[in-house]
Amino acid sequence: MEMTRLRHVLAVARTRSFSRAAEEEGITQPALSRSIAAFEQRHGVTLFDRGRGGVHVTPAGTLVVEQARKLLAAADDLERGLRLYGKGEAGRLAFGLGPLLASLFLPGLAQSLLRSRPGLQIVTSIRPPEQLIPELLGDGIEMILGNDWRISKVPGTVLEPLGKLKLAVIARAGHPLTAAARVTVADLENHPTASSIEPPSGFPRGEAGTFISDNLFILRETVRHTDCTWITSPAFLADELSSGTLVELPLADFDTGHSDICVVYRQGRTRSPVAIAVTEAVRDLLGG
Repeated sequence: MEMTRLRHVLAVARTRSFSRAAEEEGITQPALSRSIAAFEQRHGVTLFDRGRGGVHVTPAGTLVVEQARKLLAAADDLERGLRLYGKGEAGRLAFGLGPLLASLFLPGLAQSLLRSRPGLQIVTSIRPPEQLIPELLGDGIEMILGNDWRISKVPGTVLEPLGKLKLAVIARAGHPLTAAARVTVADLENHPTASSIEPPSGFPRGEAGTFISDNLFILRETVRHTDCTWITSPAFLADELSSGTLVELPLADFDTGHSDICVVYRQGRTRSPVAIAVTEAVRDLLGG
């Protein structure tokens, strides 16, 4: 059923005149009459009675007009939704983040998205990136934002680098290791460690114990009040480092380096406009 002919039907019903309806629709009266006649012939109904008293809607016409209003309103909603979706301003985005990226970027990212794209529905899963892979492969989420050292070789996925995040060894002010001019791996291994994930091979592991939590705010408080050391991003602890409640330990024989941040998505899948917009926003944040 053509939307254009339904619009013609509504125009005649509204104006009760073929000439005025044709003028509103921007076509000639004969063209409008042919459009209505074609509809009536195809469906075996009479929509309008035409007489000296003007145009009157028939019972069949009343039924068509009521349904046409609903159909055209739904079509307009769809068209408007697709227009917003194409600009990344409508739709649903489900994505996963590692704990560090979530703590660093998600509050600001959420505020920005809610201000600029209030029509979006955003759903996030916050877990270590390798634990998010089943959700990605099962289409529960569209993409994963995280470091690449555990998700770089997953079959059926594409990895796109976004930037780098500096890492450092953090301890509380007054920690025994803050008195050392340079801290060695052996020094670190004499103290407990805090971590949001199971530390990878090659990272110092505290012989005195390890506290693992995917809640970075709990880790921060733990490090502030214990002798745990923590390999994390100084960007997350900018306020504490500035105030001196936490300090970055100077290392002698161990380079924490940086974490390579990436986005991972399903191979061969079209990415939504809002997923692309969120990815670029994180890329800009990393650059800053």
